[in-house]
Amino acid sequence: MRVNHVLPVGLLGLMLAAYFSAILSTADSYLMAASGNVQTDLLGKWRFLNKNKKHTLRISQIITILIGAFALLLASNMQNVLSLMLYSYAFMVSGLLLPVIGALYWKKASPLAALVAMIGGGGTTISLIALDVNLPLNLDANILGITISSILFFGIGIIQYKLKDK
Repeated sequence: MRVNHVLPVGLLGLMLAAYFSAILSTADSYLMAASGNVQTDLLGKWRFLNKNKKHTLRISQIITILIGAFALLLASNMQNVLSLMLYSYAFMVSGLLLPVIGALYWKKASPLAALVAMIGGGGTTISLIALDVNLPLNLDANILGITISSILFFGIGIIQYKLKDK
C-alpha cells in the first residue's frame, strides 16, 4: 500500500517535509563534523592556514564543499544505501579497530601511526571488496585490512618511538 493512498494531500506534504528535513539535518551535521575534523585534526597543525577567523571560515567552507562533492560522487555510484553502509562499516572495522585499541593501551602509539594505519587498513579492505578479490581460505577482506592496519600501526609506532629516544 502506498502512502498517498492512506494520507490526504496536506498530511502527505507535511510527512514528506518532516522526512526530508530529518535527512538534510543529519547530512549537514555529518558534513560539518567531517569538515571540522579535517580542519582541526589534519590541517590544524599548519599555522599558515589559521591566519584569522575569516580565513579559517573560508577554509572550512571549502573543505565542506569538497567533502560534500565527494559524498555526492560516492552516492551516485552506489546502487543502494545498504552497500554504501557495508563499505563504510568495513572501512571502519579494518581501519579503526587497531588504532583505537592501540591508542588506549599501547605506550608507543602515535597520531601518525594511527592515521596511516586507518588509511592503510581501511583502504586495503575497500580495495579488496571493490575489486572482488578472493582471498585464500575464503577469508574476509577485513582480516587482511586489520592485518595491514596492525603492521602499519605497530611498525610506525615503534620506528617513531625509537627515533624520539635518539
